[in-house]
Amino acid sequence: MRLLAAFLVLFASSTARAENWTCSAPGMVTGSYDGGPTAYIHLSGFNRGSDYPVQKKGSRATGVTKNGTRFVCTRG
Repeated sequence: MRLLAAFLVLFASSTARAENWTCSAPGMVTGSYDGGPTAYIHLSGFNRGSDYPVQKKGSRATGVTKNGTRFVCTRG
């Protein structure tokens, strides 16, 4: 029983990591998204980034930063 539980934990964590997302935006320094309700976007000209809400449809998530810059994250 312990072996089965350990396998299920390992399987769940490995499948979560298999979902790779790539974000892009004009002037983006870095961006990350994990499939949830927000993406982290850091644009040039700003000291740090922020989390912004996304609209997710299948393998694509889109959003807009505070200054109106549109970004897209795609699953690859």
